[in-house]
Amino acid sequence: MREKIPDYDELQLALGAEPGGPVAAEAHGTLCGLLCAGVEEALDTWIHNTLADIDDYSFGGSQDARGLLESLYESTAGALRGGEMSFQLLLPADDAPIEDRAGALAAWCNGFLYGLAVRGLRPMEELPDEVREVLSDFSEIGRAGVTEEEVEEAGESALAELEEYVRVAVQLVYDECRPPPGYH
Repeated sequence: MREKIPDYDELQLALGAEPGGPVAAEAHGTLCGLLCAGVEEALDTWIHNTLADIDDYSFGGSQDARGLLESLYESTAGALRGGEMSFQLLLPADDAPIEDRAGALAAWCNGFLYGLAVRGLRPMEELPDEVREVLSDFSEIGRAGVTEEEVEEAGESALAELEEYVRVAVQLVYDECRPPPGYH
């Protein structure tokens, strides 16, 4: 049975951030980038760095920030390893304002690219064409902002398509870029 990822707003609050903001999305993107680059042993470092970026994260309550991050790591690593396309993005709920959701997706993509860069992914020219295209797309999504005009034009379906593209593309990058077991 696959573990469910933590609730977005619960993690946001545990990290001392406003519900719907991009902090949890960026942290999850960074984690996914690290996992795609083969840094599975870096759980404690990722958690420490995530918590160090937050001014006032809370401990206590039903589950502290560290516990939620550990749960997020386990569910994400398991889904990516499983290869059954069960991987999920950690983003605000569908009923959150579209601007918040689009901003979180942009932050997620930026975090992903950062996570890949931390480990030092192979040079771009050595990567398969599909992976280079995905990384270029993620860079574009990371720079994107959503204006009220764009919301009216593109709407929910366009954002849903982008989220699905990112979700599937992450599994592709994971499958193509992870170093073989035992490689250091």
